[in-house]
Amino acid sequence: MRVMLYDPNQVFSASIRPLLHRRGDITVDAGSPKALASDDDRVDCCLVALEAVSRNRILTDCRRPVFLITDREDGAVLRKAVSMSARGIANTHIMPQDLLVAVDRSMTDPPYYDPRLLRAALQPAPLLGARDAHELADHLTPREDDVLRRIVRGEPTSHMAAAMGVSVSTVRSHVQNVLGKLGVNSRLGAVAFAINYGLETVHDGSPQLSSAPSAP
Repeated sequence: MRVMLYDPNQVFSASIRPLLHRRGDITVDAGSPKALASDDDRVDCCLVALEAVSRNRILTDCRRPVFLITDREDGAVLRKAVSMSARGIANTHIMPQDLLVAVDRSMTDPPYYDPRLLRAALQPAPLLGARDAHELADHLTPREDDVLRRIVRGEPTSHMAAAMGVSVSTVRSHVQNVLGKLGVNSRLGAVAFAINYGLETVHDGSPQLSSAPSAP
């Protein structure tokens, strides 16, 4: 794999570059943000220090997969990554070898969202008690429960339809049913619900609620 690095402040490149070289990947340093939007077909993906890029447009114009790395821990940074259509984002607290795994995963099964950033972005103080949340989740049908788990994994609608053997319009209908039953108005809200209340599933498809994970 040929990887373009844009990390002028050495936020991550010094630690991940040796790992990339060790497994045979080739790294190329971007001299400026504009290089990220170049037409170099030899580059497979771009690893970018988010704080070094001041203009979102540069990344949205990039024709290759972009993985963002940040030293911030607030939820707004993940929303920014979503708006840029980034394949993934990770905080600099991650170990270099784990960062490499996250980058690889984002290339084959996007998106990858750092769990800390995801919790920060989507976990406001719970408005429901565990019992009330459980009652809402109990109203999900097995098919809707499957859709919720796919939403949490970040699957696009078209992928859900193909995997479930139904039409895109049917998936969209299931998604709206899930949002309505959970009392949220977006897919991100559904992910937030699942994280807030530790939503899990059992083999018979009925939802269960474990204790909510503690905030970082």
